[in-house]
Amino acid sequence: MSLLLLFAFVAGLVTVLSPCIIPVLPAILSAGAGKGKARPFGVVLGLIISFSFFTLSLTFLVQSFGISANLLHNTAIAILALFGLVMLFPTLSDKFAAYASLFAGLGNQVQQTGKTVHSGFLSGFILGLALGLVWTPCAGPILASVIALVASHGVNAFSVLMTLTYSFGAGIPMFLIAYGGNRALTTSRFFSKHSEEIRRGFGVLMILTALAIYFHADVAFQQLTLNYIPNISIENNPTVQAELQKWRGGGASSSTTQTTDSTLPILYTAPKLIAGGDWFNSKPLIGDDLKGKVVLIDFWTYSCINCLRTLPYLTRWYDTYKDKGFVIIGVHTPEFEFEKDSQNVAEAIKRLNVPYPVMQDNKYATWRNFNNSYWPAHFLIDRDGNVRSVHFGEGAYVETENAIRSLLNEAPLKMAEPPPAVKRLVTRETYLGYGRADTYASGQLLSNDQVMDYHKKILRADEVGLEGKWLVSKEKITSAGKDSVLMLNFLASQVYLVLSTDNAQAITVELDNKPLPSKYRTDDMNEKGQIVVKEARKYNIVDLKGDYGRHVLTLHIPNGVSAYAFTFGAE
Repeated sequence: MSLLLLFAFVAGLVTVLSPCIIPVLPAILSAGAGKGKARPFGVVLGLIISFSFFTLSLTFLVQSFGISANLLHNTAIAILALFGLVMLFPTLSDKFAAYASLFAGLGNQVQQTGKTVHSGFLSGFILGLALGLVWTPCAGPILASVIALVASHGVNAFSVLMTLTYSFGAGIPMFLIAYGGNRALTTSRFFSKHSEEIRRGFGVLMILTALAIYFHADVAFQQLTLNYIPNISIENNPTVQAELQKWRGGGASSSTTQTTDSTLPILYTAPKLIAGGDWFNSKPLIGDDLKGKVVLIDFWTYSCINCLRTLPYLTRWYDTYKDKGFVIIGVHTPEFEFEKDSQNVAEAIKRLNVPYPVMQDNKYATWRNFNNSYWPAHFLIDRDGNVRSVHFGEGAYVETENAIRSLLNEAPLKMAEPPPAVKRLVTRETYLGYGRADTYASGQLLSNDQVMDYHKKILRADEVGLEGKWLVSKEKITSAGKDSVLMLNFLASQVYLVLSTDNAQAITVELDNKPLPSKYRTDDMNEKGQIVVKEARKYNIVDLKGDYGRHVLTLHIPNGVSAYAFTFGAE
């Protein structure tokens, strides 16, 4: 037990070196710019308490009292934005300090410890509580085991101790970051002279952080940093895994089974998938639906950065072998309560462009049936229903693909061949007709097969919206006004759109509410930068020349022009 506690503490310490720190790092830095020397202590203490409490009890709260995990998560985001506003505007800061002092004074009367309680500490503590709700750290074997056991068996004394130990380990480097920033502001003559400007700058950063988390841009940014931040894990050694095995009371072996031989060993009969939630990208595939197929079971969850690293490989395998009798089933087993929400999972699948079937495993039924303990975990099953290869974590991509190829009677890849390059994520193909449309902005209701006046909506990631008069048909939308507008929030380098018209007409293109820069014009544009629609075909709308990123596209489409579907490129 002491060994696991030690490694839980060290695992928490190295979390600061992983992409998972990105969503809370701006807020931690901002904490150092806040008023009060005690503020960093309050932030880290609040984060430790909040993260530990909700990790251990959120499932119980949701099930027992009907508390919405999404509501709590969004409330925490609102608190982050509020703190940004407080730092940005001095008048708000003074009012907040006054309210905080009232609470601090109440604590003084009760505890008579006025010299040790400060408004800076209290405000930092509240900020830390909010951070604990929005932070989803990379779950290695230790934290994953705690979360899985709490979700499936409830809380015990050891899981509480493990969670607190991990949280304290993670809190130490965060405290050093916040405290170091605070000291720099108070001791450096240059920083002290410009402290107010710096504080306001961090206020803006805090607000941007809140917006990024709300619109899932933090996950996208983590994905962009995957190739630049190393994957650090100190838990994947036989001693720690053996201790975890004892604590779990059995379960999957921590070793992996991979082979480059054309013959894979038969390990055991594959456990069953247990229905217990929604399916995405497919009808439920249970029992005979998988008979005669080679199946890769991928245990994952959409906020797990280690899982995100594997998605390009899984997608490539699925695209390559799906017509040869190969199926991937993503078993989405949530780490955190908000990941149980079907809408959140559906949005993540669209955002991450996951093409293969995904099933929810909110109650850990399939997870337990496979005796799994890791995110991600891959179980490869042959046509006769036997598990032939198992791998936990990242890596071994060539070995896993060769195992797939062996079961499909394909020649193996050369082991010296490098793994496929990680592809950039792009917005998935987006259909506009009501027959296949599923990405219109929330609240924008389509009026099928009749002209309707639409109004502008706020677009979230990968959503489309209409403004002005449009006729929405099953396969297309047609402009019914002089200046109808089609908008798209996309992630890509190139944007293509299938268009048609009876008479040649020109479409005006804007990027991020400004005229499209000339350097991004395409071969389908005239000298004014307009798309000239002459016949029914796919048009190259925007070419960012490798400046891959998220943007908002606005197309001013004249009367009579029809649009069918957007597609995207990342080169």
